[in-house]
Amino acid sequence: MNKVIINMLWLRPGQVGGSETYVMQLLKALSQTPESPPIELVVTPAARRAHQFLDINFAISEQDPPLGRLGRICRENYLFGQLEDHQLVHHLGGTIPKLPNAKKTVVTIYDVQYRDYPQYFSPVKRRYLDGAIQRSLEQAEAVCTISQHCAKSLETHFGYPQEKCHIVPPAIDSPASQQHQPFEAKEFLLYPAVTWPHKSHQFLITLVEQIPDLELVLTGAEGSSHRKVMGAIRRSSAADRITHLGMVDTQKLNALYQQALCTVFPSQYEGFGQPVIEAMTRGCPVISSQGGALPETVGNGGITLAMDIDQWVHAIQLIRQPHQRQQWVEAGFLRATDFAKERTAEAQIAVYNELLGR
Repeated sequence: MNKVIINMLWLRPGQVGGSETYVMQLLKALSQTPESPPIELVVTPAARRAHQFLDINFAISEQDPPLGRLGRICRENYLFGQLEDHQLVHHLGGTIPKLPNAKKTVVTIYDVQYRDYPQYFSPVKRRYLDGAIQRSLEQAEAVCTISQHCAKSLETHFGYPQEKCHIVPPAIDSPASQQHQPFEAKEFLLYPAVTWPHKSHQFLITLVEQIPDLELVLTGAEGSSHRKVMGAIRRSSAADRITHLGMVDTQKLNALYQQALCTVFPSQYEGFGQPVIEAMTRGCPVISSQGGALPETVGNGGITLAMDIDQWVHAIQLIRQPHQRQQWVEAGFLRATDFAKERTAEAQIAVYNELLGR
């Protein structure tokens, strides 16, 4: 049986944000699906150490490319340029290496945020992404996206028909498989997000200043705006009610979701917005912005608002009413069932089977 080769050389553990979570959950879903074709992963030693379940479930080809994006790209170009035409390769890093000839290739593209918010990207990065994404769309036999919003963005910015995209949403355990403990909601808001500019941490700092008896708990790795965010917290009149925990493990994050009054997500742009579904599966109501794919992702399972402080204050006061909060908990559980891991695996395997059958 023909196998699928998955390129994961781009994955730097703890440094690539939500795409790492997406990939690991996709691979877990595929590993638990008997209909999945054989898969070989091309990974770095660091990724292999960080995610030890990979060795149990997949064939592994370990590669240690030179440091830096250029070294990694050169190694990718060499490795995948050697493959025979009949071999199917899935590039999960958003772009395809520059290959000498067309092969059976699949690419997963997470977003094109740099087109909508160019101010957060250098001119060099924007030029690189323009060329790399255009080339990938031309070379790939199948293009996967994680949301309909991303598919529409590819059509808007690159002219790639959205109906040609295969939507493979994140694989998130259904609420029925979660072990829920009876936590009593505490008076704090939770925001799990890397401190990148588009995540709008300042908005939440201002929001908490307007609600004197409420705390804000932030989690996530340090992004390019981390110093700016921490400085804003220190200067805030609510500084003693804002805590940044940094990266936390899954067990701690689950407990925070279950204990929080609600999860707040004021991001300006998301290709999907996986934390809002994670919150729903753990019984935590969601208040979200309308940035990028968030309205699509949240659906009827949470509250989506414009970036208006007064609207957010009103929504939070609504959630503080026990019966209202419970209604949004139940709505979130229902919405989360749309992102069961079985559906994700089925969607991805369908793409593989279509190309393997050619």
